Amino acid sequence: MAECPYCGVENIDGADLCDECQQPLDYLSKPRAGTPIERSLMKDRVSSLAPNPPVTVAPDRPVREVLELMVERQVGCVIVVRQEQIVGVFSERDALDRLNVKFAELGYRPVSQFMTPSPETVDSEARIAFAIHKMDVGGYRHMPVVTQGRISGVISVRDVLRYITEKVRSATAT
Repeated sequence: MAECPYCGVENIDGADLCDECQQPLDYLSKPRAGTPIERSLMKDRVSSLAPNPPVTVAPDRPVREVLELMVERQVGCVIVVRQEQIVGVFSERDALDRLNVKFAELGYRPVSQFMTPSPETVDSEARIAFAIHKMDVGGYRHMPVVTQGRISGVISVRDVLRYITEKVRSATAT
């Protein structure tokens, strides 16, 4: 419960207005950073994670070739695009979950049959905390980054951990 600072009435957490006096309460539910690292996560932009350049493939590309490309480029996912529009993501997890031991018989089918369709994306100017939240809620290890509506990169959990590790090192060095 959130107490209204104007009239003292208890309101449900997240309420926009006080039930009693109708004063705004939305600022009470905004998360507040308690540490320098939390402040950085809430202030810094996804672009500061230095997203990796995206590896893109067409939806009709055989999944065998896509996996070979992933190994060659040492990436955990590819972005499936049609006419410069993101239509899916194919990741290591998709390969394990959807191909698994049937890889030999399924390898010549199009990647579109095994990809995660209509993936979530994050804007390069979004806050890192927002990207982490989206990745956590969706259970994503990789997320396409868009800039002005176009694919510009990919971030991974590893990129976020690297960023946090650097912030921890900086904080302990001072």
